[in-house]
Amino acid sequence: MRALLLLSMVFLPAVCYAAPKGALENPQPNDYASGIYLFSGWVCEAETVQIDLDGVQLLDAAYGSDRLDTLPFCGDRNNGFGILVNMANLAAGDHQATLYADGQLVAQSAFKTADRSTGEFVQDLEGCAISEGFPINSKETILKWTTSIQGFQITEERVHPLPDNIDGLWNNAYWEAFIWTYRADCGPTSLFMHANVTDGAGGKDVLKMAGQLGAEQTLLQSTAGDGANREATLRIKPDDLIQIEFTACGPVDIPSCEFTPEGGRAILKKVPNIMSTTTPASP
Repeated sequence: MRALLLLSMVFLPAVCYAAPKGALENPQPNDYASGIYLFSGWVCEAETVQIDLDGVQLLDAAYGSDRLDTLPFCGDRNNGFGILVNMANLAAGDHQATLYADGQLVAQSAFKTADRSTGEFVQDLEGCAISEGFPINSKETILKWTTSIQGFQITEERVHPLPDNIDGLWNNAYWEAFIWTYRADCGPTSLFMHANVTDGAGGKDVLKMAGQLGAEQTLLQSTAGDGANREATLRIKPDDLIQIEFTACGPVDIPSCEFTPEGGRAILKKVPNIMSTTTPASP
């Protein structure tokens, strides 16, 4: 009888103090964490929920937020937890977060932080970034710095206007056109074209035109140094071709407009670049 009582005393605490069901959802293993980061997840039943960072800091998390998705596991839904931590206070490198509920270990996750030169909390900074080809190749995502979270937030998703890289040299028998694209901050993409044009008689002209890149076509106008006052549309076509069609050129009596008359059209092919990651289609 005494032996049975001792055995029950040994095994009873393990039953009474078993860790509740739960999950540490953020961070996921090997995630990078930065800015004002939210450690979060869920626990079925607990009086206290804590996050241990590297065995050095034990942080009390707010517990009891509504989590409908936990109803099948917990029988109720007020199981969410979260705590905000400034990742700039952690040294760059590898770290570990451990989830405890009522002192019992529930889950662990290793994560990483990056080195930053801006200190613990950055103020009076502005910035934006563009992620091209995200979330799909035809889109681009605009990110803007937000001081309150010490990180970048998505502010816009828009159609990426360039299915391929248009920068570089384009030509045909009479044209040699150099094209550059550029942006002001995270605004729309603009295009600049410098072209040397010849005719069958050996005459020469220089075009300098620019415009804001459009989804279907780009409207080009003459810039300073152009030989005339021209307007044109530029369209990107399949097989590494572009089409330039002139809609205006003046004054009409100057020699430059003989090269680019209203209604005139030029089709140019991309000249391969050894630095390009794509191979142009065969003629």
